[in-house]
This record gives sequence, structure tokens and C-alpha cells, in this order.
Amino acid sequence: MKFPLVVKVGSAVVKIYSNKVKSKRRRYDAFTVAYYQNGQRQRSVFGNFEDAKKAAHEIATKIAHGRANAKELNGLDLESYNAATNLLRPHGLPLHAVVEEYLAARERLGGESLLSAAKEYARRHRHCDKPVEEVVDELLETKKRDGMSLRYIQSLRGHLKNAFAKSFRTNIGSVTASMIGQWLAALPVGPRARNNIRNSIVALFQYARAHGYLPKDQRTEAEHVGRAKDRGGKIEILRPKELYRLLKKADAEAMLYLALGAFTGLRSAELIRLEWHDINFDRGHIIVGKEKSKTATRRLVPIQPNLMQWLSPYRGMTGRVFVSEHAADRTIAFAKQHVKWPNNALRHSYATFRLAGTQDAAKVALEMGNSPTMLFTNYRELADEHDAQAWFSIAPKRPKNIVPLAV
Repeated sequence: MKFPLVVKVGSAVVKIYSNKVKSKRRRYDAFTVAYYQNGQRQRSVFGNFEDAKKAAHEIATKIAHGRANAKELNGLDLESYNAATNLLRPHGLPLHAVVEEYLAARERLGGESLLSAAKEYARRHRHCDKPVEEVVDELLETKKRDGMSLRYIQSLRGHLKNAFAKSFRTNIGSVTASMIGQWLAALPVGPRARNNIRNSIVALFQYARAHGYLPKDQRTEAEHVGRAKDRGGKIEILRPKELYRLLKKADAEAMLYLALGAFTGLRSAELIRLEWHDINFDRGHIIVGKEKSKTATRRLVPIQPNLMQWLSPYRGMTGRVFVSEHAADRTIAFAKQHVKWPNNALRHSYATFRLAGTQDAAKVALEMGNSPTMLFTNYRELADEHDAQAWFSIAPKRPKNIVPLAV
């Protein structure tokens, strides 16, 4: 016999369910008779099937008899009732349940049409949802295939694969702006790092939208997450004697990275992408192409006289300046062994000493790919012209005005 067993009398329906009940002494069969009466679900449990079946017939008969004695419909009311029950019959839904659900939904919508709300819901969810982790893997593979820098891909992997995807084991379409915002706020990092992670999440959601995993005609949930207020931390720089000490102890790779970073102010990613043909020894400048620049704009950075001395042995070289994209990581690890290494030390130091030496924020901003206002606000009065002279006097031969730190 197949359960649940349906007992029908007229339009009244009563169901019998079979289940096992375990007591302290034994397990035994039990049969539950379930039915709706006045919109409420009723249940009765029996120890054997025959009693349950008899009760089900009696209940169904009473319900049917009660309905037969109910107020009869006529005219348009009867026509409407029959039409409604005919529409619901293929779905097996009772009329009163459908009316209750409709009224509850209509109330939640503030009187707006339920059909229009359903159409809008269908339009917004007409996409192929996908687990967050799978979208992250696709994004990383795409960025790698597009030739993005190793440092950028490592940053994405750290933000998304190692953190975000592990916290959101669900489809990307189920992640809301509120959920992302709360997750970011709970991270034990400062506002700048939080904004960097947010940027990676936005990139992930934009990728998902472009590939049909999110609706294409609206902003993603990640884009609705506000940025943390970043008032900026204290700018710290290296002193000339600290740089001299590092250059004196560095191997060839670290020495070249330190010299280029300290005397050009190029960003780490720009240094790693640099090729020897970008360094014009004859005209005395380094070309930062728009494809290698963070701001996607081409600029020329002058080769200072002391930097020319550091670069001269490499004249005539071809290919990439740094063979490995890990050159920056290795250099910073080396530097931290010998000096206190501030965040973004080389670029901050160049901006400080270059501005002190030229007193021309617009000129230095052009060289660095920044705005004059930002440069003037962040780097003014951190050093004077004597410090600047000492910085740009550091050459392969020991400058007279540089006193190295005691070893």
C-alpha cells in the first residue's frame, strides 16, 4: 500500500500517513490522519491502520456534509467559484489557501500588483547563478590568461580565494551588499586595506555580471558597498644613510630594484613590468607606457645623474629589467632585515626628496603620475633641500656627504 493514502468524500480530502514510532520498549507502526478544517491543519494518530482508515472516512464525510449544508452560491458568485476551483485543480491547491497567500503578498507589496512584482523578480533573476568559489577561479584564470602581473593576481587570490570565497560558500547571486559590508567591517585591517579588498570584490562581481552569472542591466551588490573612510596614515620615508646602507649590502637584483625605485618613484608594479628598451640612456628618461602604468597614461620619468651611474653597467641590455616578478618581494624581505622599512618606502621617499629639491609639485606629480594637490598635501615639508641633495647624491661610489649607519 502506498502512503500517504488519500480518502475522498465529495470535495473533502483526508490523508493517512504511515510512520514508525519508537518507545522505550519497542518500535511500532503509527498512522496519522491529516486534514484541513476551517483553514487549520488537523492531525490524529492511530495505533493501527483500520482505525485510522475508519476515522478518515468519518472525518471526510463530516467535512463533505458540512460543505453541502453551507450557504449555496448562485449566479456570478457560483460562476466565479467554479472558475477558480477549475484553475486550481491542476495544482492541487485549495482556494482559501491561495486567497490567503495572495492577500498576504499584496499587503507586503503595499497594494502593488502581485503579477508585476513577480515579473520584476523573474527579470532580475533571469541569469545563470554560480557558486562564489567557481567564479573566483574563473576570474583568476582569466586575469592570468590576459597577462596581468603576478602581484595583481596574488592580490586577487589573497582577497578572494583565500578569504572571501571561504566565507561565502553560496551562489554569487545570493550575496547581498549588506552581507559584504558586514564581512568587510569585521576584518582586522585598516581602512585602506579594507578598500583594497572591496575593490577586488567589485572586480569579481563585475566579472560575474559580464559573464551572465548576475543580471546585466543593474549595478552589482558589491558596487553598493560604501568605501571605508581612509584619512591616510602618517607618511614615513627612508633616510639617505639608510638607503646607502641597503645599496651597499644588496645583491645585483636588490641593488637595481632599490636604485630604480628610490630615484624614479615608479610604483612596484611599474618597476616589475619595466623593460630595458623603456630606459632611454641617450635622452635621459624612462618611458612608462600606458599599458604598464597604473593610471593607464604614458609618462616620462627623468633619469637623475646618480641613477645614470647605477644603470650605466646595464647599457645595451635587452628584455625585461627584472626576470622574476618576485624581485620586489625578495628586495623588501632583504631590506626589512637591515632597516625599518616603511610602507611604500621607495615611492614615498622619492616624492619627498624630489619635491624638496625642486619645490615644484606640478613637475613632480607629472613624473609620478599623481595629482599636484595630493603630492603637495602628503609630502611637503617632510624633508628639506639638504636632505634632497644627500638622497640624489647616493651613487655607486660612496658620496662624501653620506654617513652610513653603523653596522
